[in-house]
Parts: sequence; structure tokens; C-alpha cells
Amino acid sequence: MIHRIVIDTNIYISAIFWGGKPRAIVDLGRNGQVLIFTSLEIQAEIDRKLRTKFDLSDEEAAQILLDFSTFTKLITTQEKISIIDDDPDDDKFIECAVSSRSNFIVSGDKHLLNLKSYKRIKILKATDFLSIISRNEERLMNTTGF
Repeated sequence: MIHRIVIDTNIYISAIFWGGKPRAIVDLGRNGQVLIFTSLEIQAEIDRKLRTKFDLSDEEAAQILLDFSTFTKLITTQEKISIIDDDPDDDKFIECAVSSRSNFIVSGDKHLLNLKSYKRIKILKATDFLSIISRNEERLMNTTGF
């Protein structure tokens, strides 16, 4: 089963600048091992942070978003959700996950992580999501005899 996921902006940014577990998750999407969904609202936030927080030019930010578009699935969110009172801007990740029927939101954001889940969507840190992927691979190897 291929997991359907939404990745928070901080995971994308960390993957770009620092690698590590966030990059491993992005690479899972790049390799087709998971389906990563995004929305125009999420892309706009990534673009804004790259330009304002990391002082990238418009062209550099556009190139990064173009790269992400090669392995992410852009969707239009179907409903407005207001669940995160402390940071309503984070609701866009839940909206994207609901509209894309994702199983997981991968995030480093405390407001999202404190929620733990929404409906059937689990909200996890990168480490915890990678553990799930690793366990699934082990199970698959054990059942196929490799």
C-alpha cells in the first residue's frame, strides 16, 4: 500500500537546507514510494518563506517549487476546516489531507503535532513516519521471502 501524505512547510524547508529525515521523506515522494499531496495555499507558504526567511530570489524560489511539482500532486481543497485555534494558518494542511484522502500529515509544527490526528489522518513527526515506512518494508520482506 502506498501511503498518501501531506508534508508541512517546515519539512520541505528542512529537506532543502538541512537534509536528514525531512529529505528522506521528500525522497520517498520523489521515488514514488509515497504520494505527496499539496495545495496552492501550501505552495504559496513555501514560496513566501523561501523568499522572506531565507532571502532567496524569486527565480530560486520558483525553481524549488518547480522541482517539488515533479513529485507532488497538486489538489484543490474541497472544504474549509477550522480546528487549530492557536495557529489557524495550519488548517490548510488538514484541508489538503482531507481533500486528498491522505493517511498522514508529516510535520514539525507543534500546533499540528499536538492535534495528533484528525478524523483518520495521523499527524506525525518525520522520525515517526519513517519508522512506519520501515516497519512496512520489513513486513513486506518477511511475507515475500526476501
